[in-house]
Amino acid sequence: MITSAIQQIVNTDRTELKDFFSEVDKLPKTDEAVTAKIANNPKLAKALTDPNLTPTQKQQLATELVSSVMVELGYTQAVDIKLIADSQDNRKGHYGEDNNIYLNDVNLNNTKDLATTLGHETSHAIDNQDPSINTNPQNNTSKADNEIYAQNYGDDFKDYVEFASENYGDGNLADTNNNNLGNTPAEIQRNTNLISNNNQDYARIDKSKGEDFCFWH
Repeated sequence: MITSAIQQIVNTDRTELKDFFSEVDKLPKTDEAVTAKIANNPKLAKALTDPNLTPTQKQQLATELVSSVMVELGYTQAVDIKLIADSQDNRKGHYGEDNNIYLNDVNLNNTKDLATTLGHETSHAIDNQDPSINTNPQNNTSKADNEIYAQNYGDDFKDYVEFASENYGDGNLADTNNNNLGNTPAEIQRNTNLISNNNQDYARIDKSKGEDFCFWH
């Protein structure tokens, strides 16, 4: 965790030496929140190993992980997670101007992908609630640093989820994503409607005002 904090300082201009202890504190708190949530929630632990989760289940899983981390780090504004399915969009995730995290299920190959993307966008959500971070969205250098920082945080977040799942949960994270909509006509319809509504919300936001985690073909 200290190595990760140093990496953030070295690789980005937004984190300076004076922020070292803040960074070192942030990572173990993230780890503790993720581990506690997985260890104390058998349903969530089981879901992390299941490649057949429905959109509803994925949203619930993601919401529980993000909420636990945000609370542990002292952030109070709720962040909604919305699963979308857009094969024409190369993003894996997007933190929108509406304070929602959008996860593009068609570009998430497995639960590691989901966890990395979720961590990346959570970093942007944290930035949005943290007035102490000296960043300027209009500055290209700062925006680039934000992306490097978010990528590093996303990788750490995924590692914490993976370790907790293997050591305190139900085992290895699911290595595939079967894009399951459900097992009954009613469940399939509910999840189809959920994706459709989320896609409409996603289409309405101005992507230039948010932050992306892209998948390059």
